[in-house]
Amino acid sequence: MDSVQHRSTEIDGLLGQSTLTGPSSIPLGWHGLAVERRAIQPAEKPALPIDYHFLLLWTGQAEGETERKPGTFAPYRKPPNTITACPPGIRPATRSAMVQDVVACVISPEFLHGVEAELDRRPTGPIQELYGTDDTALRDLMLLLTREVEAGGISGRVYSESLSTALAARLLFVSRSFQQPSDVKHSSLPRRILRRVIDRMEAGLDADLTLTALATESGYSRTHFTRMFKAATGQTPHRYLLELRLGRARSMLMDRTLPLTDIALACGFSSHAHLSTAFRLRFGMAPSAYRRDR
Repeated sequence: MDSVQHRSTEIDGLLGQSTLTGPSSIPLGWHGLAVERRAIQPAEKPALPIDYHFLLLWTGQAEGETERKPGTFAPYRKPPNTITACPPGIRPATRSAMVQDVVACVISPEFLHGVEAELDRRPTGPIQELYGTDDTALRDLMLLLTREVEAGGISGRVYSESLSTALAARLLFVSRSFQQPSDVKHSSLPRRILRRVIDRMEAGLDADLTLTALATESGYSRTHFTRMFKAATGQTPHRYLLELRLGRARSMLMDRTLPLTDIALACGFSSHAHLSTAFRLRFGMAPSAYRRDR
């Protein structure tokens, strides 16, 4: 995604007059997807050709009019927490007299096609627009991505890539009115491959590992790798990696000469505060308290 002043130019183009109301994912360098909170200003917008997939999560009441046929407008109303999805094509002309608050997500066609190619079972038919859809999974994934942006990408690329891939997969199913299969049993990663992936994790605990890199290590696609890894370990790759980092941090805390900031960076945490938050959630105490009690 291109950026101007650290914001998505694609979202700018779709929404017209709008203002950022929170940080953008653009500075985080996420691949294939961008997420931003926006306030859409009252305006009349002409019909617009779009080349990307867009998701708009309406966080407040939204009302206005949209052009149904040339020169004829019909009213629309978007209840809070519903989602509108716009696939590539022509977005009709719209007009509104109120500020509309949204979480806006843009997905590149290449990224969506890549996720689709990795699915075990693919929905068929053209991708349809969604109008005021109340889909809990789509909403939760968009909000999790937004919170990760607001936290500065603190959880790392394995986490953000996992959420992005899940969001794209869910969109493919929902926009084709096809339920995502939930009863499919997935094979576990073979033991030797699992060991190789875990070795890669352990060797890179101080780096910002990506889901793509771990999947490549396994020889499977991102989607297959994530499912097979969880079948083998009972945890997502992100959760397993976090446990490894916390385990190393706990061991390093035994050396009282090591500053907590150095331990945090050596274990792949972005800061002392990030380590403290994760450590407290996992072990019920701050790293300093753990070290003091040992």
